[in-house]
Amino acid sequence: MTKIHKPRYYRCRVHEDQAAAVLRSRRCRVDALVQEMSIDGFTVLLRVEDVEQLAAARAWVLEYAGATIEVEGEWFLNAHEGSVQIGLRRLRDLTRLENNSRPFFSRWKSTPIRGAGHCGLICSGLLLCLFLVLALPSVGDALGTAPKIESAVLSIWSGLSNLVRGMK
Repeated sequence: MTKIHKPRYYRCRVHEDQAAAVLRSRRCRVDALVQEMSIDGFTVLLRVEDVEQLAAARAWVLEYAGATIEVEGEWFLNAHEGSVQIGLRRLRDLTRLENNSRPFFSRWKSTPIRGAGHCGLICSGLLLCLFLVLALPSVGDALGTAPKIESAVLSIWSGLSNLVRGMK
């Protein structure tokens, strides 16, 4: 005859100031105190009157520390002074993830040049080549861009030279 070994998990005590929780069954909401928690469930403390409001043979929802977890009662123990200790087994996590809705164009994140490899250098070089082709007398005169680019470069050059003269 083989003996079936049920795994036992380490249970962590919960400090009283972090123990507040809500246990829901259908439309009924009951205040509870979480005493212990482990990987497979929780131990909670409820008042006797509150336990009578919970629907038996149904899964409940535990709201604790910002999480919403579907649980079911495994065992009940009458504790001292009109309270009941309940062992809850964790069924599934119902916590909703935050909605990170962003504008459509922010989905394409800009990457730093370090992470992009040589892509930034190649794009900058191509833009410079395009600018120089548009500034050439033969192509630029035919398109009408050479005089505009020449005046823009001259105004930038004169602005920089005035700035350097003003610093002396």
